[in-house]
Amino acid sequence: MTGDETTPSPLGLGRDLMLAGSRLRDAVRRRAQREFGLTALQSDILLMLASRGSMISTELASACGVNASTVTHAVDAGVERGLVLRVRNEADRRLADIALTPAGKRMAERVRALIADLARAALEGVDQPGLLAESLAQVTRNLEKG
Repeated sequence: MTGDETTPSPLGLGRDLMLAGSRLRDAVRRRAQREFGLTALQSDILLMLASRGSMISTELASACGVNASTVTHAVDAGVERGLVLRVRNEADRRLADIALTPAGKRMAERVRALIADLARAALEGVDQPGLLAESLAQVTRNLEKG
């Protein structure tokens, strides 16, 4: 730390943010795989579709930060498990919308509950979790600008 011992350096804070995000994502990945047989990407897809409704694969790939072929493989696995389905896009018949099935909606709720459980455990000992949440939301907004 430099100067004021209560203020972390930007580099240290950035490192800590990256590490915390990575550790949380790893914990979600491990538990989702163990408890539900889902990959991290499949979990992301379920949550994305639960919040945004149907999406075409290129939108889903962009939102999840992966390429379209990676999403295609994950969606194929979801179709096989009955969690997602492909429906012809109304605006452009060449495209397919990807949407959750009722089983997919239930699984997305289970993934949400898993993440909430892990977040509660991660926040043990944090004095002001509401302030942390607001600050992290602002960090996300700032990063989305660039």
